[in-house]
Amino acid sequence: MSTNLFTSIVLNLTDGIYVIQEGKAIFLNDRFGAIFGYPSVEGLIGCDMYADVYPDRQSVDLFRHVHEQLLNGDRSSVSWGQPSARLDGSVFWIEVEARLIEVEGKPAIFGTFLDRTDCKLIGEAMHATQETLRLLLDAMEDRVYVVTDDYRIVYANRKMREGLLGDLEQDFCYQVCRGQQTRCEDCCVDDGFFDSERPLHKEFYNEVTKLWYSVIELPVRMPGIEQRTKLAVARDITVRREAENKVRALTRKLLSVQEDERKHLSRELHDDLGQRLNAAKIIVDVLAEDLASSPGDAPARMHHLSEVLKDSVQSIRTICAGLRPSPLEKLGLVDAIRHDCDSFSTHHGVNVRFSAHGLEGVRLPHEGEITLYRVFQEALHNVVKHARASEVSISLVVSHPVLRMRITDNGKGFDPARAVPAGKGGLGLVGMAERVELLNGSFELTSRPGKGTRIAVEIPIA
Repeated sequence: MSTNLFTSIVLNLTDGIYVIQEGKAIFLNDRFGAIFGYPSVEGLIGCDMYADVYPDRQSVDLFRHVHEQLLNGDRSSVSWGQPSARLDGSVFWIEVEARLIEVEGKPAIFGTFLDRTDCKLIGEAMHATQETLRLLLDAMEDRVYVVTDDYRIVYANRKMREGLLGDLEQDFCYQVCRGQQTRCEDCCVDDGFFDSERPLHKEFYNEVTKLWYSVIELPVRMPGIEQRTKLAVARDITVRREAENKVRALTRKLLSVQEDERKHLSRELHDDLGQRLNAAKIIVDVLAEDLASSPGDAPARMHHLSEVLKDSVQSIRTICAGLRPSPLEKLGLVDAIRHDCDSFSTHHGVNVRFSAHGLEGVRLPHEGEITLYRVFQEALHNVVKHARASEVSISLVVSHPVLRMRITDNGKGFDPARAVPAGKGGLGLVGMAERVELLNGSFELTSRPGKGTRIAVEIPIA
């Protein structure tokens, strides 16, 4: 066949034809231009196929990915169907077939486009659509699989098939996914899950692979399968969790160092500055006695100076008590909170009710006690500074495996969504939540303007 005849046939085919080499369009026939709305293809030869020639930005990544699979040797040819868009933005259906060829000794992609928008063969288009979906799922870096309510995997994408811990055809999903011999404790295949039709999110650690996964599960219906099924998409979040754990460990270390520094500063203030001020007050009091009969206002001034020193000593003691919660060290969590509640009620005229249940013989690690005590301190501080409450209720309850603390006031309340304005404080609330989360606990704050505030804390009992 002569070159002219061959060219004439190719240029007049009803299929759009393209050839790509090194990402550039090295051949396009007129039908290709007509399908996508180009008046001429002459100016497109030599241009980047994905950036400049193929006009649909929505599907260009799929188009490129399929070609990369061919060039990587994953397959020699592939066909699929997909929606695409012309230059004017109008959407239409195309069927594409591509295969790996050589042009002048270098690999290239030879492909054909067929406009299937008005095709009578709808069945073929549907088949092509399923192939497109399969290609999309196989291109994902997440593990995608479908599980029946009797724990059988009926579909697994490429990423899922790469990391199997069992036989996909014979083993149950908990064997294939996690290498276990019993059903996963966090598995949901009950009626409530399938009837809800809502996605479920969870995270789990695989003891076999030593990897963390974030999973979204959703009830779906699979054609040709009678059992109820769910679609699961699992993402490897090991790097993220390890980073979070490192940050958590550093933060816990920082808080520990902070508490140690507070103790050190408290001792220095109490044992050094406090003692010096006490000594100065004693000297002033002795001088005041010596000058008691002196004329003029010297005795009054000495008395005033003695009162200033007395107040300074009391301020030092108050600061030390805040820096180093000595009641907690001497009395333990329950008695320390009860002591501070009585003192708070006396000094601020607020009715404070405190109760503790189930703590007999229970002693938290120091980290847990200091965290709950600091949350308690900050809550009372907020009652005085912001809430203007007349009543506060505090409860400690052990319900294994957690200890719950509830702090409720009848103050003016606030909108939690606006509790941390930029540059206007709010670090107390953030600090409380962060301290609790570092112990794998939960922190919940509920408040409304005019309805008071409620803080609920739970931490595990180790």
